[in-house]
Amino acid sequence: MDGFLSEVGKKATERWLTRLILPGLLFVVACAVALTPGRSGPVDTTATIEWLEWLRTGRYASPSGRAAALVILLLAVAGSALGADWLASGVRRLWEGRALWLRRAVRRLSGSTEARARATWIGARLGEVEERIRVQHGVHMSLVWPRLWQLAPDGSRQEVNAAWDRYAAAALRTAWMVPYTALAVVTGWWPAVVIAAGLLLTGWREGRAAVAGLIEAVEAAVDTGLRGLAETLGVPLRHGWVHHADGVMINELLNKGR
Repeated sequence: MDGFLSEVGKKATERWLTRLILPGLLFVVACAVALTPGRSGPVDTTATIEWLEWLRTGRYASPSGRAAALVILLLAVAGSALGADWLASGVRRLWEGRALWLRRAVRRLSGSTEARARATWIGARLGEVEERIRVQHGVHMSLVWPRLWQLAPDGSRQEVNAAWDRYAAAALRTAWMVPYTALAVVTGWWPAVVIAAGLLLTGWREGRAAVAGLIEAVEAAVDTGLRGLAETLGVPLRHGWVHHADGVMINELLNKGR
């Protein structure tokens, strides 16, 4: 599971800029509202505008000061966005049951050093599709997926990328819960708790829905591309499709004797 998830995740990285900057800007705005001195309620628009105007005309009135303020703003937006992106990778690992602490907990509870972490709903679904492919075709996804991806037609790649984007976007939405929770703890601004709870609930719901689409897209790519991979590797198909024994041979070729 780890191998093919990592490979799929590499394909969509360049499309994340727009999904990070806008939420980062919104978080900076929330920070400005929460940190407004003398605000009369959770959201005091007038006080926030006056405070920002005071910063603009006072401390940062000079050209160099305005440039410094702009740099600080950009760094705050970029820093919060990159932090959320880093947290999103942790969210995905947790959802998939790949977090190290979760695996250790499962091993302790099961009493077996061979136990694989299937303590999460998403992790169990991903494990099931990997097991179905192994039982049906005899191949290991960590070995065949990078090669299948190279041979896959554009249509198949687009479907997998779109499914991954939806799944990763749900994880990113969930990850934004952390900075909003931290904002609530540090400032006592209670709307941040509401925002964090909303992000958690909607992100988890969207993640469960998105992983179903990801599984379907990946399994379809395997079903339609495995025969071509076998032919490329020179593995004879006695049954006209990749039988379990053929899959074992494919594994041996790709594993290169390791």
